[in-house]
Amino acid sequence: MPIYEYRCNDCRRRVDVYVQSYSPPTNHTCTHCGGRDLTRIYSRFAVRKSKSDTSVYDDILSDTKLTRGLMRNDPRALAEWSRKMSHAANEDITPETEELMDRLDHGEDVSDVIEEMKPPELRGDD
Repeated sequence: MPIYEYRCNDCRRRVDVYVQSYSPPTNHTCTHCGGRDLTRIYSRFAVRKSKSDTSVYDDILSDTKLTRGLMRNDPRALAEWSRKMSHAANEDITPETEELMDRLDHGEDVSDVIEEMKPPELRGDD
């Protein structure tokens, strides 16, 4: 399960939030000061690979335009990265995932898209 990283805009510290799902946490607070004004940050990650996979992942991770887009939280970069990683892992892309990536390609915010794609009973609507 993922660990999401945030920067607290109140105390300026990095906050790690462990989540037991693949959706970003919705009600997170700073573990240092209790502040709620957090900004998501993206950090380095590890990819387990075999020798034959080395060139594929190196190509993806060395794409500076793509990594800059990810650092800017550009939804288009996230869609491109997701497609490349799925292709490199030889994974099939489900219709739901393709819809998500198409919407990201159009610049929609990933959190909003994921929330809208949830079944009504799982949405955070009041």
